[in-house]
Amino acid sequence: MNGDRFGPRRRMAQLHALCQADLATADFLQAFLEALHAVIPSQRNLFDLTDSQGQLLHYYCEGLIDTRIAQIYFEHFHNRREAECMPAFATLASAPAGVRSARPLMSREFFHSALYNEIWRPQGFHSRVEGVVRATDGRLLGSLVLYRGPSDPDFSSGDEQTLATILPWIASALVRAETREVGRAQRFLPTPQREEYLLLSEAGQLRAASEGALGLLLQADAGLTLNGLRDGELGIRWALDRLFQRISLTPGDRSQPLLGAGESFRAVTLINAHGRFVVEVRSLQSGQGGAERLHQVCLRRHEPQTVSLHRALRQLPLTAGQFQVCRALYEGQTLVDLARQQRVAHSTVVDHTRKIYRALDVSGVGELRQLIDDAMRP
Repeated sequence: MNGDRFGPRRRMAQLHALCQADLATADFLQAFLEALHAVIPSQRNLFDLTDSQGQLLHYYCEGLIDTRIAQIYFEHFHNRREAECMPAFATLASAPAGVRSARPLMSREFFHSALYNEIWRPQGFHSRVEGVVRATDGRLLGSLVLYRGPSDPDFSSGDEQTLATILPWIASALVRAETREVGRAQRFLPTPQREEYLLLSEAGQLRAASEGALGLLLQADAGLTLNGLRDGELGIRWALDRLFQRISLTPGDRSQPLLGAGESFRAVTLINAHGRFVVEVRSLQSGQGGAERLHQVCLRRHEPQTVSLHRALRQLPLTAGQFQVCRALYEGQTLVDLARQQRVAHSTVVDHTRKIYRALDVSGVGELRQLIDDAMRP
């Protein structure tokens, strides 16, 4: 249909709608970093949430967290050696709102720097563009960073102009998010990201971990903070200890078993500045006559249904206007209410609805909701 004609405008409208969804900070940033790829292609996106003075509060990053590289960066480069080849993180405090171009770092000197070869290159990063985010009153909120790899095209002036358009949307969303409590949405669903696993002894000692488990453990513990990432293995041990305390029926006594006699499963929900996490613990039978009782810990982040809904709708062949109508129909709004909210004629909303049903090959709201529910399942 008219995908090429409406593509860029539709993707921008979808991203803007997400920024207006009134999500809590952690829920919004995780969803935004993912959705941004459809507007400005990149290998990885991250957001540094700061206080008004530029001090890092929380680090929101997509994908697997390499805790070893993160420790090296925060211990040796953050506001230290990075200043040898680029503006230090601390310069955010005085930086104006807007885009920091990728071009100054596209140089032989930077590609020979320790930062590039010890931090960027092992993660597949080659170039980046940054957006400094400030509220309308000038208060610093943080920094959005987009990375591309060595085989990706350079960030263009068009990419940077698009980013400049988006930055005020982020600022507005973050200011509104300050009044929202993390983890209090009406309904949560598992994110599409895979679950991660830890294998613990009866005393809570780590025996094995899946590839992204340690990074997700830090997120579930207290979020990704400067101290937590800089502490490396020590920070992970502390996070494991706190996880043990939260799961155990006798949190003050590590000599007691993690699960009670005859108990083989327990689930707990953890909520912090990085979002909502569900932790499931299962007791495992020792093989080959082993005496040690082991526990499998499954970690998974959950997100508000609103985030899942926006993701599902972005995959549908809908124009910008149809996107808004489809979301409203799923949420149970009437066409009359929707026309009033959008300040358009009732006939316009009716026309959008007919075109939605035709494009998605559904006969009514019931089939539409079922189609979207199926798309939201991870």
